[in-house]
Amino acid sequence: MKPEHFADFANSILSTGLMRHNAHGEPAEPAAVTAAHALAEKVDRLGQLAADAAAIELEAARIRTELEAAGLREILGLNYRASFAPCKGAQKINWKAIAAKFKPSPQLIRAHTTTGKESTRMTITAHPTH
Repeated sequence: MKPEHFADFANSILSTGLMRHNAHGEPAEPAAVTAAHALAEKVDRLGQLAADAAAIELEAARIRTELEAAGLREILGLNYRASFAPCKGAQKINWKAIAAKFKPSPQLIRAHTTTGKESTRMTITAHPTH
């Protein structure tokens, strides 16, 4: 086979897929996708989306810092406009500290304590690399 034809040969083999054979030498059926395999793929996709989202947030924060450092009130892009305005800090009242000054009884605290609805926490982590 001439070297210039090898790439065509390789592409034709890869495009048709390599034929798998069973123990008797007969063509094997393609492996069925199991439920566990399908779930594993979804976990990997969700993990990749989370990693992409984190990278996007990090890039957005870096760009915002650079734009703010320019010190301009408005910056026009081709499709978007960024405008900057100073804002006063929000006031927050620490009601828990105020209530503690009145020394409420445990019964009063229990009477005004509610429990939120149950939920399920999911954590996606990458496999450790060695």
